[in-house]
Amino acid sequence: MSKTETTKKGGGILGGLILLLVGIGILWYNEGRTVATQSTINEAKKNYTDVSSKKIDEKYDGKLIATKGKIDLSEASTPTDSTFGISAKAAKLVRTVEVYQWKENCETDDNDQKNCTYEKVWEDRLIDSSDFEKSGHDNPTTVPYESETYIADNVKLGAFTLPEELIKSLSTNKTKSNSNLTEEYTKPVEGITVSNNYLTNVKDNSPEIGNIRISFSYLTEENVSVMAVQNGDTFEAFTSKKGKDVYKILKGNYTGAQILANMAKTNKTLKWILRIVGILITISAFSSMFSFITNLTDRIPILGKIVSGATGLISAILGFSLSLIVIAIAWFRYRPLLSIILLVVVIGLVVFLKVYQKNKQ
Repeated sequence: MSKTETTKKGGGILGGLILLLVGIGILWYNEGRTVATQSTINEAKKNYTDVSSKKIDEKYDGKLIATKGKIDLSEASTPTDSTFGISAKAAKLVRTVEVYQWKENCETDDNDQKNCTYEKVWEDRLIDSSDFEKSGHDNPTTVPYESETYIADNVKLGAFTLPEELIKSLSTNKTKSNSNLTEEYTKPVEGITVSNNYLTNVKDNSPEIGNIRISFSYLTEENVSVMAVQNGDTFEAFTSKKGKDVYKILKGNYTGAQILANMAKTNKTLKWILRIVGILITISAFSSMFSFITNLTDRIPILGKIVSGATGLISAILGFSLSLIVIAIAWFRYRPLLSIILLVVVIGLVVFLKVYQKNKQ
């Protein structure tokens, strides 16, 4: 066996083992997280009370409540970006900094050759170009200005004052236009001008690698709903027996039941996303460990396709079966009654695999 083939074999097995641990970790964590979150939602259902935001009732102090209303900025301070002098009568002001950079897009062909293309893009994070396949596509490693969020003080929801943490979690609903920026940009920074709704150092509308552009968005008065513990005239997190927090704010008018239903839906969606990710990673782990077999036969067209198909099917069955076993064991730990069904399914898959192998032989 050549040195290259030996390296592929070792790398495939080692990489497969690492992927296997990652996949199992995701599946195990996900089951525990799902159960704990749903348990927290169920606990909140039994303890919350819908209250009006117009008046604070002291009897609910220290208790979980749900309330709704419109953000009131009449007594709020004005969040300001002191660097550029941009401000807004808003609950929060967000400065977003984007950098013009190279982005690498790679694909692996049938011969395991990596083919990469490069494009110039605006990104609000720095792209590390040190690991790019081809040289000559160097990105900046620092940026002169960072993205920032500025929160107003004394933002009201009826008689309540909204905490900074809840305001931060809300998305903005308006953006500073070119005319807004031109009017407000009264503290010019060297090299930065207003252009196409941005503050930027791009010259003649021809961006170069390393150029920046800065946009500003903000959150004005809007209807919101909150579920949290009443703490005087403000809110704090509710911590369940499982150690999970309920500290929720949503745009729109919702009852406590609707807020919890939204949380349950999100929890279910995340559960299935992480399950699918964990299963796919586990299948990829077996595929990686079997890659040395396909590497040995891929030079023989017909045999290569047969072996590739067989190892792919076996990887899928083994990966899916192991994933179900991990989920079943996790269910024994977190919800034992439902785990029996999964074990029956796994046994069926194992029997199928044995019959398949016997027929192939």
